[in-house]
Amino acid sequence: MTKLALAQSLKQLMAERTLDKITVKEIVTRCGVNRQTFYYHFKDIYDLLDWMFTNEGQEFSRSYPETKTNDDGESAIRNMCTYLKDNKQMVINIYHSLGRELLDRYLCGEMSKLLHTTLSYRAQVFGASESDLAYLISFYKHAFVGSILDWVHDELDGNIDEIVQKMVPLLQGTFDAALKRMALSR
Repeated sequence: MTKLALAQSLKQLMAERTLDKITVKEIVTRCGVNRQTFYYHFKDIYDLLDWMFTNEGQEFSRSYPETKTNDDGESAIRNMCTYLKDNKQMVINIYHSLGRELLDRYLCGEMSKLLHTTLSYRAQVFGASESDLAYLISFYKHAFVGSILDWVHDELDGNIDEIVQKMVPLLQGTFDAALKRMALSR
């Protein structure tokens, strides 16, 4: 419970300003514990942020359980964009601070899970190997997250439908075509 309270306090502060302008003192004051308690659980603010992202990942999976297996990444992108819009100011403040690497790692991890849901069945259908599947997921997670981080850089301007609709024509049929070619290349 203490870790959750510290994470919630950090989340609230990150909605107000960038991570590098937040102190441990502010975090503990906001949630009513002392500094010693903070350092019992975490070595620094970045350690707390990392833990928070792990916890957020579990929450993300519960909030967006429906990832369609028959689309070309549209539901994965839509779910990720919805999460970012729902946490807009916090995400922008993390992006513009030293926590950007942790944000990137978190988004890549969540996108990997979403893409695995979308692609694992299709990989079996086309006879692609597990290593082919892993490579395809890795490739697309970086492409999607890179594009999404550009959107974060632009302060999450525009609506989610516009973002998704820009990517859909680029993706139509690419998963299936890539999986077929990977299976045939062995």
